[in-house]
Amino acid sequence: MKRREVMYLKNPSLNEILYLLETNVFSNNSFAFILIGEDSKIPLDELVNSLNNKNIKFTGGVFPKIINNNETSSTGVVIKWLPHNAISIYFDSSKTFSRQFSEFSKVTFSTAYVLTSGISSDSSEHLRSLYTYLGNDVKFIGGGAGRIKEQNEGILISNDGVFNTGTIITLTKNKATTGSLHGWTKLYGPFIATKTDKNFIKELNWENAFVVYQRFLKTILDIKINKENFEANSIHYPFGIYKESSEYIIRDPMRITEKGYLQCVGNIPENSVIDLMTMKEEDFKSVSKNLVYQSIDTKFKINDVLIFNCISRKNHLNNDFYLELSNLTEEIKSTQKKVNLEGALSIGEIYSNGEGYPEILNKSIVLGFSYLDKNAN
Repeated sequence: MKRREVMYLKNPSLNEILYLLETNVFSNNSFAFILIGEDSKIPLDELVNSLNNKNIKFTGGVFPKIINNNETSSTGVVIKWLPHNAISIYFDSSKTFSRQFSEFSKVTFSTAYVLTSGISSDSSEHLRSLYTYLGNDVKFIGGGAGRIKEQNEGILISNDGVFNTGTIITLTKNKATTGSLHGWTKLYGPFIATKTDKNFIKELNWENAFVVYQRFLKTILDIKINKENFEANSIHYPFGIYKESSEYIIRDPMRITEKGYLQCVGNIPENSVIDLMTMKEEDFKSVSKNLVYQSIDTKFKINDVLIFNCISRKNHLNNDFYLELSNLTEEIKSTQKKVNLEGALSIGEIYSNGEGYPEILNKSIVLGFSYLDKNAN
């Protein structure tokens, strides 16, 4: 098996993408995984129809920005080639997935590439459905698709069409290794999420969620937060759901409802114990090296690397975000000179290393390595 060609295109036209996909040496026996920046002018309906006419199998999504090594682009496109035995399923409910997966229930898969609507309150339920059928035998990597500027357009694509919401899973038999880190640590807590509804926190410690959040930021950090400056401040102080023997699961409070509920990316179980989080400089600096070390298996020859990095992490870190990307790129290229760090800035990241339930993460980085040796695990 030869190393698969990977393509990053800075601002391609539809015709450029179609030509490259059609003439690529792998297009006849592989599966295209397409990540598109939200400012790209590519008409999704035309892209889907054209690829179907050319009998090219594919899935993909639209994201705020695309990553190419230490740079990002809102007009860029990344195309990665997955093995020819990949299968994809689009679903918008557990029942739909169960019905479509039934014909593959006896197939053993190793890796799941998952794209879901980043702002949907159903994404956690969709992941639960996947785990019910796939269990711990599969490693998960993926991200929340979506647009920051326009939220009424399509964000997911496959041979089945263009979709505004839902989840697409692409399953392969080929092994991969995955890892995730974020570097956030406890600032204050605990709080109890005494009343929640999927990805909305309604009450903290039996009080209105925003009132409690507002009070503690003022008490601890002397930050006066209100509905007008909420996003500018909350992006630096997310919540963390405590997990024994692993990193906190970060939950980003995105906005406040009229009733003072906090809408997050990803669900918060009712009565879960959560803390207010911060990121220290020493923890930020250690993420890149530790993440690559955690994710990679150097005993095998690497075919490709895929990254999903949180858009709100970028907004929190500002210019340090590109320092982190550069450190990640250098860390990978120190041993894998021909491999490029490519992927997307996502609205939530999806991860499981095959040892537990796949989670929707926030303000985190997820890395996945695929290998030329079919026996890598």
